Amino acid sequence: MPTSTSILYKSLLGALALLMAVAAAGVEPADARSQHRLKVVATTSLIAEIVSDLGGPAVAIATLIPPASCPGHFDIKPDDMRLLADAELFLLHHWQGRTFSDGIIRASGNNILQKAVLEVPGNWMAPATQIEATERIAAILAETDPGRAESYRTAAARRAAAVHEAGTAQARRLAAAAAGRTVVLANDMQADFVRWAGFQVAGVFGRGEDMSPRDVEEAIRRGRTQAVRLVVDNLQSGKQAGINIAKEIGAAQVTLSNFPGGFEGTESWALAIARNVDLLIAAIER
Repeated sequence: MPTSTSILYKSLLGALALLMAVAAAGVEPADARSQHRLKVVATTSLIAEIVSDLGGPAVAIATLIPPASCPGHFDIKPDDMRLLADAELFLLHHWQGRTFSDGIIRASGNNILQKAVLEVPGNWMAPATQIEATERIAAILAETDPGRAESYRTAAARRAAAVHEAGTAQARRLAAAAAGRTVVLANDMQADFVRWAGFQVAGVFGRGEDMSPRDVEEAIRRGRTQAVRLVVDNLQSGKQAGINIAKEIGAAQVTLSNFPGGFEGTESWALAIARNVDLLIAAIER
């Protein structure tokens, strides 16, 4: 009759054999799969903040472009390639295809890396666009990591409700400050957000280094003839162009951020939009 010691020994041998068979087949045990963190690289903090919120501890997220930097003037560095070499999913905006081409993916040497381009136009700081981006990212995470698909969808629904609520609250603040009666000139990267905020946008302007003398003259002329009271700059594009235009037309000037983390203490979308609204209201009340 087998002893309890021999039974335990045979059980251990059986477990060891199962683990060796699983390893040989290249399949992770269920416990290992449940503890695995999906490795994601995002180009910007707009994407990364959503991924972090939806995935929580189940996702390891890295961001390539610092939130206060211009994403259109970013050069790939060796450290960035190392991040891509170790990732499973690479998320980027649709307007970044040229910078982050398929050649970059191949150069990373990562044969399992999945690339997903987020076709979500508009300013992601505006609540409706933020909700659309959240739903799109949740769908990609669910497809990439099907074992947690329901968790991603649930988190996306929660976030969408929170974004709607926060956006409504900020819109009320702007309406109370009479934003709708204020005529502005806006940097082209902030124009959609400023329109969402209720301002009357008399015209837009680009980055300072991209503006010709004629462009500057036109912005100043429009500012004077349209009785512009406020010039809105974009932190990531540089603010000097707007400062100069505001000085010429005698208007107030304010600089907003298009990315969470652009200003200190604004690491989430909710904190970033609240800071932008704070700045807009303060500018109106000057």
